[in-house]
Amino acid sequence: MKKTILLCIFLLSTFIIGAQVPHPIVWLRADSAVLNAPSWHDVSGNGLDATPSSGSMPAAFSRMNFNKCLEVNGAETFTLPLGINTSRQSDVIVVYETRDTANENALWQIRLDTARRIGQTTRRILNDNGQITYDTANRLKPVVNYLAQSWRSPEVCAPALTLCGADSLTLNGRIAEALCFDRRIGDTAVIQWISYLAVKYGITLSQTDYLDSRRNVIWDHTHYPGYCASIAGVGRDDSVGLYQKQTYFADGMMVIGLDRLAKTNEDNPAVVADGDFLMFGCGDGVQAVATIYMQDGTTCEAVGRGMVQATGNAHIYSTFVLLDTSSVRDGIVPVLLIDRSGTGDFPAGETEQVQAIGTDTLGHYVYGNVHWDTDRNGRDFFCFAVAMPDTTGTPKALAVNGDGDTGNSPSATPRYRLSPNPNHGNFTVEITYPEAQDVVVTVHDSDGRLLLTMSGKGQSAYRFGNSVPAAGHYLIDITSPSEHKILKMVVN
Repeated sequence: MKKTILLCIFLLSTFIIGAQVPHPIVWLRADSAVLNAPSWHDVSGNGLDATPSSGSMPAAFSRMNFNKCLEVNGAETFTLPLGINTSRQSDVIVVYETRDTANENALWQIRLDTARRIGQTTRRILNDNGQITYDTANRLKPVVNYLAQSWRSPEVCAPALTLCGADSLTLNGRIAEALCFDRRIGDTAVIQWISYLAVKYGITLSQTDYLDSRRNVIWDHTHYPGYCASIAGVGRDDSVGLYQKQTYFADGMMVIGLDRLAKTNEDNPAVVADGDFLMFGCGDGVQAVATIYMQDGTTCEAVGRGMVQATGNAHIYSTFVLLDTSSVRDGIVPVLLIDRSGTGDFPAGETEQVQAIGTDTLGHYVYGNVHWDTDRNGRDFFCFAVAMPDTTGTPKALAVNGDGDTGNSPSATPRYRLSPNPNHGNFTVEITYPEAQDVVVTVHDSDGRLLLTMSGKGQSAYRFGNSVPAAGHYLIDITSPSEHKILKMVVN
């Protein structure tokens, strides 16, 4: 269903939480449901409670990212009246997870009259003119799904909304939350709503910034696309009822939270102020391993590479970090390294080490009392460093570049760093040689045209900053008496 998120983003239109909030006409939340009750209470205030097909709500809750959700497993649907929709438009957002890879599953459906309907399954969009097939497989992870629909002909009867059911299909899995709007709410509004749901249920959104209800960018995909393969966060936003204190991250290889880990989100004792967020992102997952060089000359392996973005007064909170022990080979306990410079370079003097305080019963290395963004620059970078078998000692600092080469300190071989990469036209090339020598740096576009030439003489370390005017792919050619190196650069 990752394709569904991408499919629906382009349908988006504006919204300001508060006095101008586009309020849903139906808002069903599992954390507001009452077990064994005759209906699923609508928290929108419109009184459109949903009636379960079995006659009563489930007898127990399940959990999705430490929050409540309802198990349906193909045996339960929920139906509620909507009334005539004079705008002939609707926006529907659902959070669900299916356990069925083989079969099409239902998400929701609205009957416009006795014959016409709109809705969605895990593989089709239903509308009053037919259907659109968009996928052939179900994603076995929690999904935020948004769909906007409109129709020309007015309804001839008051339509009803059915969740977890469409045509003769049902949902085999879990549902956590559903919102229905009787109009188009706009691009910014949709991003704000799905950002709230993504943080709450531990879902990574693709190709979009995350926004809170105040329109603050709490996760910056635009400028840091290389850290968006997995995104999770903790924080509070009272306007949408978000109070997330702990979260799974990097496909469950990590758990990050405030204060100390609890069985459920609501059991976590942390107290967070409205508007404070810590958002975490990584590129290739915690499992990705790269060779790195320490400032003391030893060689290590960096397991994963991530970024933290802080909003509000998030620097004041003590957090814990749990790392799955299976993500590190040979049982060597890694050191959590935090780059306080906000550059991702892990420079000497600005890289903090956090040692694991032990392991828990679930097989995690435990890092406690971790504070982020202590210098209030808005972000930190982090990774886990493990000394190679033939080295000893504790890592003291780290330098990692954007294309897999490493370092700023002298070594036996040249080192190169291009940052950021990808970028928006402005870039920096840093070069370190084991001894002083001349260098020439040229930049060519994808057609081979020479755009820039930069040079230096008689130094062992160089730093060139420049820019290119257009998006595209570029080659950076670095020539010196000792080596010829080509770096690839992507400009968005």
